[in-house]
Amino acid sequence: MPNPINSVLNLIAATILADKRVFASEVEVFIQEASRLEIVQRLEPEISEAKLLAWYELYKEAIEANLKTPYFKDWYYGLLEQVSSLPDKEKLLEVMKNISAADGEVHVSERALIILAERYWGLAA
Repeated sequence: MPNPINSVLNLIAATILADKRVFASEVEVFIQEASRLEIVQRLEPEISEAKLLAWYELYKEAIEANLKTPYFKDWYYGLLEQVSSLPDKEKLLEVMKNISAADGEVHVSERALIILAERYWGLAA
């Protein structure tokens, strides 16, 4: 079974990379918001902000590659399924929205990822 932490981080990091422009503010919000997630806070040993940045640097190319593939929805829906049993999916959506707004503009591709997640989890407004 996939690691739920890794799936959560992949999901929210995809929001940074969706518009093909990476701003430091988005990475900062990713680190801050991810460190506040309950699933991350419960880990022993604790994941520091430095480790979250290292995780992002390690996985960003793979996430970018998955976003560019014609089969990206298969990958993305797989992530959504892997975290669907978590109790606070609304918090994940909030984190994704905060990351997408961190650069001052919510790009259509970022909004699309959020809408796909809302619909998949039955949380669409």
